[in-house]
Amino acid sequence: MKRFILGLASAGLLSIGASAFAVDIEVMTQNQYVGTDLIELVTEPDFNAAVVNGLKTRAASLPSERVKALADLINKRGPALVGLEEVHKFTCVDDDPGDTRGCQNPEIAGAFTDQLVDTLAALGGKYVAAAKVYNMNLPATLPPPLNSLPGIPIGYDGRVIYIGVIDQDVILARQGVTFQATAFAALNALNPMLCSRPSQDGCNYAAAASADLTLPGVPFPVTIRFERGFVGVDAMVNGRPYRFVVTHLETRLESFGPQGRFYQAAQAAELDSTLQVLQAYNRIDKTLVVGDFNSDSRDEVIPVPAPDEYLGIPPYLQFTGSGYTDIWTLRPGAANANGAPLIGFSCCQDADLGNHKSVLYERVDLIFSLARPTKVQLARLLGESISDKTKPAQLGLWPSDHASVAAKLTFGE
Repeated sequence: MKRFILGLASAGLLSIGASAFAVDIEVMTQNQYVGTDLIELVTEPDFNAAVVNGLKTRAASLPSERVKALADLINKRGPALVGLEEVHKFTCVDDDPGDTRGCQNPEIAGAFTDQLVDTLAALGGKYVAAAKVYNMNLPATLPPPLNSLPGIPIGYDGRVIYIGVIDQDVILARQGVTFQATAFAALNALNPMLCSRPSQDGCNYAAAASADLTLPGVPFPVTIRFERGFVGVDAMVNGRPYRFVVTHLETRLESFGPQGRFYQAAQAAELDSTLQVLQAYNRIDKTLVVGDFNSDSRDEVIPVPAPDEYLGIPPYLQFTGSGYTDIWTLRPGAANANGAPLIGFSCCQDADLGNHKSVLYERVDLIFSLARPTKVQLARLLGESISDKTKPAQLGLWPSDHASVAAKLTFGE
């Protein structure tokens, strides 16, 4: 992917000159957390039981209350652009329209929320959803005839319920910010390997982990792809153009061994290469890439023979090696012991979000800038303090298993 994309011609270059004056932009990345382990659903031998348990776990994570707490973090900073990851919508339809006891059973009813709708409502009209990419859309992406059902059929409480799940990454733009979705899909006309899997306003990655499973009552095996993707906007903030991209890369998949990391490495290479090609055709000097990279600066290179050696390079090293600056390393104090780059761990709280003290242990929620900012201010974690928990704070849950990350960047003289 990378070798071949970088060989494309750069005809049609559009250059946008840098402004002679300093301009600030404040941005943020926030992983909203689904509230359960979706990968476990396909690794457990009893898929039906795993789904029911997953719904109970999500309901217990209080997604509606957590979204309000997450929106409060955005409101506190008021960034111009926000990248959201793991923004889920769960739906449920009973097989008998006259009997809604299945979907409305208190054990699982709290699972069926739309985190994007709830987020925008909690933000009170201050932000709009500027662009999004679907990473999971079930049952729409299943083979016929399953894709025509109202959801995946699940046996529960003596009846059948149909579960629908959408996982999306979303860019929020503050009111007053002008934008348009970055035209990633248009690159496919240059070569079919570019945005080969368009999704909503963005693209899913060509490389994705997958698993085969058997659904209740379905006489053939079904392959589930764990889609990941990226989406962007080209926006004007304080009179200056920015390209703002959000992604959520695959986890390290430790249970697969070292080769499990190859998925996230391939995804990072595709995004990096796609941005390079796009930059050649439509140059915007201030390109910001944010999200949950599932990779931090301590990840080591895994030796992989040529010609696929990039599969052994972790995402963090790929982006810094391509000239991106990890803005966290530029905040005041980063050059001395008081600001060591590894301070600021953003992941992860316990899966049930019930741990009393924060147990964040790695920094994988990142803000990369292609142009090196002249100043970084207010680079902060948000949502890592006990006071940020759902109420009552001493007994509540963390808003997410990740802390949000925000920063104010200055570019220019």
